[in-house]
Amino acid sequence: NLFWIITITHWRVLHFYLIHRMMHPWKSDYFPDVGRFLYKWVHSLHHKSYNPTAFSGTNMHPVESTLYYTAALICIPFGCHPTIFVGCIIDCAVGAWLGHDGFQWPGSGDFFHQLHHQHFDCNYGAMHVPLDQWFGTYIGSKDDLKKIWGKKAKTAGRKFNETQCKVHPQ
Repeated sequence: NLFWIITITHWRVLHFYLIHRMMHPWKSDYFPDVGRFLYKWVHSLHHKSYNPTAFSGTNMHPVESTLYYTAALICIPFGCHPTIFVGCIIDCAVGAWLGHDGFQWPGSGDFFHQLHHQHFDCNYGAMHVPLDQWFGTYIGSKDDLKKIWGKKAKTAGRKFNETQCKVHPQ
């Protein structure tokens, strides 16, 4: 149980990355774009915060909130103590608030997620677990969107998602 407590933020972020990435347009030529549907009808509510504050962190559609907090279920098959389940729920909430505080300093320093809210098609995880670097979805500036999407860079970013994809209902 000590292992689960010490590493809670780290194993929870893998779940967050996968759920969060799933709710953004996939831009795939090989699979139906379920992410586009989920973004338009579920996740776009959260992305109405272009310049997020701590309040935006847990401002989610009920479907998204349910998916997000299922991270707490990861430890159940391993017979962990119920406090780890509760601790994960708390870590989800606090992580969302800190990740959307809107400040690099003072604050949590999460400029990484600030870029996600500005450009949408990048930085789906959290800085302390380098999943975006590993999966090629990390950017440090808007110009890096071209590195991620290559020829599809014209179909990335906030402006395209709002106007062309119509995934951001007004």
